[in-house]
Amino acid sequence: MFHPSSFDSQPDSQRRDGARAAAALVDRPADSRPASSRRSVRLRGRLIDGRYQVDQLLGRGAMGEVWRAHDGVRRADVALKFLTVARGGRNVDAIERFRLEARVAAQLGQKTRGVVAVLDAGEDLAAGPYIVMEHVRGRSLRQLLEERGTIPAVELASLLRQLGEALSAAHGLGVVHRDIKPSNILLVEGSDGHLCAKITDFGIAKWVGQDRPADFRRRTADGVVLGTPAYLSPEHTCDGLGGPQLDMWSLAVVAHEALTGRQPFPGRNLAAVLAAILVSGRPPLATLCPGAPPALEAWFARAFAISPAERFPSVQAMISAFEAAAGVPVAPPAAARAPVTLPVAARGRRLRVAMAGVAVALGLALPAALLWAQAGSDGSRRVDDVVSDAARAAARIADAAQAMTARLLERQGTTP
Repeated sequence: MFHPSSFDSQPDSQRRDGARAAAALVDRPADSRPASSRRSVRLRGRLIDGRYQVDQLLGRGAMGEVWRAHDGVRRADVALKFLTVARGGRNVDAIERFRLEARVAAQLGQKTRGVVAVLDAGEDLAAGPYIVMEHVRGRSLRQLLEERGTIPAVELASLLRQLGEALSAAHGLGVVHRDIKPSNILLVEGSDGHLCAKITDFGIAKWVGQDRPADFRRRTADGVVLGTPAYLSPEHTCDGLGGPQLDMWSLAVVAHEALTGRQPFPGRNLAAVLAAILVSGRPPLATLCPGAPPALEAWFARAFAISPAERFPSVQAMISAFEAAAGVPVAPPAAARAPVTLPVAARGRRLRVAMAGVAVALGLALPAALLWAQAGSDGSRRVDDVVSDAARAAARIADAAQAMTARLLERQGTTP
């Protein structure tokens, strides 16, 4: 069973050191050396900062690599994340986002044990910027699901409780992760044999609250959608704000995938996922997981409501409701901080962008809906059937647009 435990975590003093190092890394100017001086770097066996002996590649992504290394000062293994894209030449935006990731994770590490702790940060002359993190000796939730297929509701409730507490800490600081998915959730076995969950990879995280740092620079342009399509909320493609509701939607997708073994709204791209949300809908839980508690059907229906106003008001409320539906005793809710709000001066401009986003979303979803309607099991559909399905799809999309518009107007401080 998943359960928070007293596993060997990093001391608070090391977490504070990591926060200071991350802040110092943010203050440094981006490296502008030519590409030839940064292109070919052999990391295996390299000694970083006179103390981190790089050993084994743990993972590789589009922007960076994570290596296991031995810290000669602490005499313990750590994980080093390098920004590989910076080795190909000057990429100031990527470097700034990497530094923001270090700062976000370091600050959160002082608030919760539910994120991978940042211990240090710096920049190597050849390897470029790096972040030193605790080495989590475990596996990702993605790997666990590939091995087990599904997770029973009661076990899943414990896992969601841990993830919810970590996200609540992030949202309390005005930070939204924006890429919650199984591969970004690490599981480590504690000293009592139970598994503990940790959120990692704040590479596209965003500060959205009033209390963001004074030197914060916004890294995402208006209208740009970041994240993994299958885990994105429908309104995220419209208003571009990426608030806490985005992480809550993504966590509900993770819960559905862990419980049933499949994503609720599968699709290879954003248009296909949006069509699945607005047109085809989610299969009944009883069909996918007959043994699941029936009350969870209503939980998923609320978690995946088209209008954010109809969903759970907070991640803690969402987790408590899941525990109740799964038959787990509900823990007393923690004191909630004030909801994250945007600066008033930014609302008018963001509303205009959001309304344009609604139009873009409809432009994406309707063609996808028509394609979906035309795709019969035998490859052929009667014209009147296609028209009828398209009409129903258009009606659902119109309802979704109306709900999104009402939400945006409410945020602006007016009424529809």
